[in-house]
Amino acid sequence: MANPAPNVSVNVTAVGPNPSTSASTGTWFVLGQAHGPSGVAVRVNSMTDFNTYFGQIVNGSLTGRYVTVNSGTTTDSSLLYDALDVYFREGGQTALISRVVSSTATAAATAASKFTVTAAGGGTWANSSSASAVGLILTISAVTGPVYTAVITLNGSTVASSPALYSDLDVVNWINSLGAVGALCTAVYNSGGTTALPSVGSSAAIYLTGGTDGANVADTDTDPALAVFTDVFGPGQISYPGKTSAATYSKLSIHAKTFNRVAFLDAVDGAGSDNSSTLATNVATLQSTSNVDPSYAGMFAPWLVVPGITSYNGTSSVFSRTVAPSALAAALVASSDATNDCNVPAAGVGNGNSNYAINVTTNYSSASRAVLNNAGVNVVRFVPNANQIALYGFRSCALDPNWNRLNNVRFRMQVVRDFDLIGEQFIFNEIDGKGQIFSTFAGVLAAQCQAYWLRKSIYGNRPSDSYQVNAGSGINTPNTIAAGQVNASVNLRMSPFGEFVTINVTKYAANAVFPSY
Repeated sequence: MANPAPNVSVNVTAVGPNPSTSASTGTWFVLGQAHGPSGVAVRVNSMTDFNTYFGQIVNGSLTGRYVTVNSGTTTDSSLLYDALDVYFREGGQTALISRVVSSTATAAATAASKFTVTAAGGGTWANSSSASAVGLILTISAVTGPVYTAVITLNGSTVASSPALYSDLDVVNWINSLGAVGALCTAVYNSGGTTALPSVGSSAAIYLTGGTDGANVADTDTDPALAVFTDVFGPGQISYPGKTSAATYSKLSIHAKTFNRVAFLDAVDGAGSDNSSTLATNVATLQSTSNVDPSYAGMFAPWLVVPGITSYNGTSSVFSRTVAPSALAAALVASSDATNDCNVPAAGVGNGNSNYAINVTTNYSSASRAVLNNAGVNVVRFVPNANQIALYGFRSCALDPNWNRLNNVRFRMQVVRDFDLIGEQFIFNEIDGKGQIFSTFAGVLAAQCQAYWLRKSIYGNRPSDSYQVNAGSGINTPNTIAAGQVNASVNLRMSPFGEFVTINVTKYAANAVFPSY
């Protein structure tokens, strides 16, 4: 056992051709630039949620899509906003956002006489004043002595309201108890000084100042944003919409392997030109990068063209938008996972069509699509006879042919999740001398495999053809038992998918006899 601490370890490997539920797998983990909290994972289920936490007041209106320049630093939220907009419109349900912020940014703060309030993460987003509702404001009201209430607003929207509070320390403890989603700020109690609470019948607003955006975001700023998405959030897809650097590709792929997720990578936008050879080279670069397992990543191209919105900055309209394709892919798998195992490919006109996109930025030829498919780049295309825009590929970036199907890669993620949950049932159970714990363990694992087989996610005419479970004395030896181990070995044949369909049509004369098959 590599880790001596109590835990469940699930290892999924591929063998040769002749081998002797919980957190949602549809969750989208998203990195991006915007104004708002950083250092926390913010769960959003709609664009209204996004606007609440990452919006800005522009020309008197709250919007999540903006380009701002503060002290020479540009913050463009449009890539993140548009990607999430497509994700929710195409069937996505839950996204966790981690804002990428410059390492030189500073957090807004205020020092009240009894406590200090600090914004969650650097930037000008939390700066506030009595002149407007912009930024983060803590308002404390004295209902009756000694009962107080507190409200936190961000850009005029209430994000947290307190129960009855009785002291400055209660205010501090309430702020620090809000949890990751609600914690737009933290508070520290200062024992010295006079009370910061208002007199009965009045209110006091506490404003934050001093936040700066720092320098423009760099590739290295991705690391602390990724670190927010710990294993506590479970499996899913990880993306940095629109970010196409080699460094980003490798960081996302490494993260995916570490935390049992799958990296959905955006290919460089060809913007109308055939860049298939460039994209194939980009995948090859990822495959040759040290410490990267490319089977944990899938790449998508080209970018989508979607309808515009009436106004994005309060002054000008946008009549169409180009959006990173990872948004569509993430939405499609989220929608499919709601009713299927992860082994069902979210591709093709049946399970991979777009309901919102109106075009793609590049229409690749059949030859170019073959190059991209072989390289591991999944193409979104207009399918003429079906009159639909659909994701028309489902491969990973793997070199190993055992893992070049993205459905098998995502199913690996599900299997690890499912078996981990099963394993947790046996942590700290007694290991009896009759071996009953091992028989029970094998039975529960077999039942899960039987469910996979019934849903056609593992391949075989009979269950025994599709999986094997072993928790016998060969792997649960006296030595492993003495070490407190409960071991099992599971062999699975993951179902492939039909990638090439051939139909041969033969004309027969009217008086001819059809052959029998």
